[in-house]
Amino acid sequence: MYKKMLDKIAHSEKIIRDAVKNYRRIAVACSFGKDSMATVLLAREVHPEIPVFSIMTIFKPKETFEYLVRMNKRLNLNVTVYMVARDVPPVLSGNGINVKLLPAWRFEKESAEVETVYGKKIYEVAPDRCCELLKVEPAKEAVKDLDAWVCGLRNTEGRTRKDYKEIEFRGLVKVNPILNWTEEEVRGYLEAKGVELHPWYNRVFPDGRLIRSIGCEPCTSPVYDWQEEREGRWKGTSKCGGECGIHTRRLK
Repeated sequence: MYKKMLDKIAHSEKIIRDAVKNYRRIAVACSFGKDSMATVLLAREVHPEIPVFSIMTIFKPKETFEYLVRMNKRLNLNVTVYMVARDVPPVLSGNGINVKLLPAWRFEKESAEVETVYGKKIYEVAPDRCCELLKVEPAKEAVKDLDAWVCGLRNTEGRTRKDYKEIEFRGLVKVNPILNWTEEEVRGYLEAKGVELHPWYNRVFPDGRLIRSIGCEPCTSPVYDWQEEREGRWKGTSKCGGECGIHTRRLK
């Protein structure tokens, strides 16, 4: 088992090493979930100065912002955050985080229209549109000057990720170095590296469910261990267990 994991780590690092060699303008995307944290660590082993960027939203849990600040300082990530918002969240202010605010007027306008018509939040009525405005559009801005980006996708996370490849060519090259890792292997790697998990992963609900995939707060729910990790995303909506669009839409 130990050798198998070492082989996986070596394989993942080779994928990143080849990508860094082949694509000069490359960066790592980090949501500060367990998978992207493992990917950032692997990438920094290969290329200590590789840029790191993150797409944050106004609906992210405060614990995500706090964890981002801790990891940025501890691991010297120098992360750049892209976010649709009027103001920088207080927790990110004064902590050396480079935050690029993007115009919020369109999201605010459409959110208000949805609430007026339906009496509900946009993420309840139109989750795809909410993700389009708050995640996909900022991601396009983040990668506009890149040739390739490195992501923490895994085939076993959920139904939508089973057919992804380690290298994908969609205008912008996407590199998925931990695609064949398991949830347990990701956790074990982070533990071996002495890197704490986002605190939501340690929450245990009375019925035994756990948070196993973290997104925006209102769109994240716990699941049982026999379920797929992403079944807790967008629960109760038309896109339950699906994708925000960053990995399915053409970004460039």
